[in-house]
This record gives sequence, structure tokens and C-alpha cells, in this order.
Amino acid sequence: MKRSSAAGIGAIVFAVLTFVGAIIENGPGGNYKTKDVDNFLKHGHRPVIFIATYMVLLGVVGLVFLLARLRDSIADATRSTVFWTLSVAGVGAWVAGWAVGAAVPVAQGYGGKDVVVPPTVTYVISEAGYFTLSAGAVLIGLALVTLVLSRPVLPAWLRWATLVGAAGAVAAPAFFPFGLFFIWAIVIGIWLLVADRRPAAAPVPA
Repeated sequence: MKRSSAAGIGAIVFAVLTFVGAIIENGPGGNYKTKDVDNFLKHGHRPVIFIATYMVLLGVVGLVFLLARLRDSIADATRSTVFWTLSVAGVGAWVAGWAVGAAVPVAQGYGGKDVVVPPTVTYVISEAGYFTLSAGAVLIGLALVTLVLSRPVLPAWLRWATLVGAAGAVAAPAFFPFGLFFIWAIVIGIWLLVADRRPAAAPVPA
């Protein structure tokens, strides 16, 4: 499999598995509701959290494939290093944030019924996990800004789309704009898959 195809599949896998994993994990967030915390911590929901965690981790592997491919499109060595450093730091924070957010139900699964955490504390830990994850998204968004400013060998429209995806990642703490980042991942994933099946062509000027 060519590197562009691997990166394209990785991008789509990342977007899909992360989205589905977050939906089924169903961590409490936004306005505080005790019912949401109770649903998150109930015994029958714990296996789903483990499944969602593996889905998200597999998605992160796909993201790494994508970021590695984008790094290779940067000709300048210094900017390539900055891009990759921000990317690695962002991915690390992303994984750490997910782990923190899932910590309470996992701890109860391991420790049993004697592990009792107040709903408000569970909510705070869950939000701390999301904020750590979103800090990782901010770093990845800044890496994508570095990519765009480096004028990579990508079509002009895709560089603009990447800038939009970067804005969504940088705005991840606000939650709703975050979706732009995942839409971008699917778009560039499809483009990489299609581009890998076309004859080599000269770069499209900006």
C-alpha cells in the first residue's frame, strides 16, 4: 500500500472511530446533570467505555499516519520539525485526555463498589479529560497552521480546507467548532486515496 493510501485510510479511520467512540462512551459534559453522570458510571456501561477507548486509540494510530504523510510534504527542514513536534505533543495530550476522562468508571470497574466518587467530582474529572484532549487538538491545529504556511505540495483548495480544519482544532475547547477538524480529516483522507490512484502530476499552484 502506498503511503498516501495508508494516510488517507488513517485519516478516515481517525475521524470515524473517534466520533463513534465519543458517542458510545457518552461522558458527561456541557451543563451538569446528575443523570448523565449516573448513566456514565453504571455498571453495564463500563464494557462500552473499554471498547470506545480501543476505538479512539486505533483512530489515533490513523491520525499519526496522516500527520507523518503531511510532514513529508513540507520541504523546509525547520518547519517540518516544528510541525512534527507539535503533532507528537498534540497526539500525546489527546490520548492522555481521553484516559483521564475515562478514569472514574475504569477505577470503579477495577476497584469494585467500594470506589465511590461524588457525581460532581466525576463531572470535573471528565471535563478535565476533555480539556486535556482539546489542548492536544489545539497543538495539532497549530501544527496544521505551520503546514499551510510552509506551502506544502497540496492543491490550493486543500490548503484552505486545512486552514479551516486547523481553526476547528484550535477552537476545540469551545466544543462545537471541533467538528470542522473531523470533517477536514475525512476530506483530506478521500483526497489522498483518490490522488494515490492518479498519475503523478505537477503541483497545483496557489
